[in-house]
Amino acid sequence: MSQQLRSHPAYDIDSLRQQFAVVRDGLTYLNHAGMSPICDPVQEAMSTAIDLMTHLGSEAYEQLRENIATSLHQDLGQLVNAEPEEIAFVENTSSGINLIANSLPLERGDAILVCDTEFPSNVYPWQNLERRGVTLQMVPTREGGLTLDEVDQGCNKHTRIIAVSAVQFFSGKRENLSQLGNYCKAHGLWLIVDAMQAAGIIPLDMKAMGIHALAAGGQKALMGPPGQGFVAIRQELLEQMTPAYVGPLSFEEWDRWLVYNRMPRQGARRFDLGTSNLIGMIGLQASVRLLLGLGIEEICTWVTHLSDLAIAQLKQMDCTMVTPESPEDHAHIVTFSVGHNPEPYVTALRKQGIILRSHYDASGNGFLRISSHAYNTEEEVLQVGHVLGDVNYEFN
Repeated sequence: MSQQLRSHPAYDIDSLRQQFAVVRDGLTYLNHAGMSPICDPVQEAMSTAIDLMTHLGSEAYEQLRENIATSLHQDLGQLVNAEPEEIAFVENTSSGINLIANSLPLERGDAILVCDTEFPSNVYPWQNLERRGVTLQMVPTREGGLTLDEVDQGCNKHTRIIAVSAVQFFSGKRENLSQLGNYCKAHGLWLIVDAMQAAGIIPLDMKAMGIHALAAGGQKALMGPPGQGFVAIRQELLEQMTPAYVGPLSFEEWDRWLVYNRMPRQGARRFDLGTSNLIGMIGLQASVRLLLGLGIEEICTWVTHLSDLAIAQLKQMDCTMVTPESPEDHAHIVTFSVGHNPEPYVTALRKQGIILRSHYDASGNGFLRISSHAYNTEEEVLQVGHVLGDVNYEFN
């Protein structure tokens, strides 16, 4: 095997692994691009909050809201290098991108550019703007994602936005956001990023990369609870946006219920509507703080190394790789074909305690996808190839 074993990342992986029930249960969990398992700190934080609300009701809610409202904005701002006032909470990536899409000052004839293998969360909200005369420019995927050549060929005088996933869900391609950000700056475009597969795994610096807005749900790369995510919107873009939806918390003097003050709250707080998913926010904060404590750079280095190992092993087994092989072009996702229907392989792997998933392209061709995270080991990702070899022998 061409890749060398490193044994462990810069952080204490043994201590980290002890915080995951899936590890204690003897499972090899490699479906973090689908949904991450809840770790002990997240479960404990949410359970404590639920217990408080069980006994104290509104008093607990008010107390918990005061404790988390400011601190979670700060934590998420640190995660993506945004100001706390540029953060707002949403249910998931789709709601975040819908919020952004429907609040931007887009006009009839404007266009949004995406590649043709984006996850639907980063396609349908933009397509839905067709009712307003806004069009979607879909360009061919190259090298697993959105290349600058395709962007340059696809853009025209109507293009206002480049919308892209930081890490592509299907191919695992890690997009060059700095390059795309520079292009947008040079051409007066907005760069909007689906960060679902990236926030918490790869470093995201909105200011340095030229990202105007991003959205992410909590249950994948962030290893938080499902149903709680966030958006981050740069102040320069916030000033041009009009919220598509408003509620009691969208305006100044929001706690004076019978004073109907239509003055929008400062920053992204104008996108707050009503009662928040407080338990989800508390769980998300616990996961974000765990990841920040490990170091996002260190997590990225480790999962990229795990993917390097998997790619080298699978290539030796004559698997067809979808994921770009160069380390700077991938992170935690490795998608490949074994040349057969993937479902029997998913089942066989599950019988050995290995959880990953199948994927299908637009033509119906089947693939397998490994997606690791900070606590996975070299032995775990290499175990996939070992079992696949045994399964191939059995099936043949």
